[in-house]
Amino acid sequence: MRREAKYLIKIKVMINKQKVQEFRNEFQKAVEQLEKDFGVAISLGTISFNANELRSKMTAKVGKAQPKLSANDFKIGDVVFINHKKIANTKTFEILKINNKNIKVRDRDDNSLLTVSPSLLKK
Repeated sequence: MRREAKYLIKIKVMINKQKVQEFRNEFQKAVEQLEKDFGVAISLGTISFNANELRSKMTAKVGKAQPKLSANDFKIGDVVFINHKKIANTKTFEILKINNKNIKVRDRDDNSLLTVSPSLLKK
């Protein structure tokens, strides 16, 4: 009688940066119908991950989604608002400098300077 050894091969799927980017893209496609059905804008926050899991915060806000703007959508001298919970949505800012990743703005009321991501700005 011949004994055959059976080996169980475990294939472990590792989560890496590329998989997280793919997950974010697929998630956005999957929630488009939910956004239409419920009239909300769904966004996925920063994703933290290790080899076994990923974690993130999902937010659904009533209303249409604001378009994500890039640095190319702005020019020096534009008057913009900053869409952030710690900054009043009535404060206006003027664009002073456009860098590769961030934009430097000046508060029109008190002349304070801030450097913000273009995705937080709205015209």
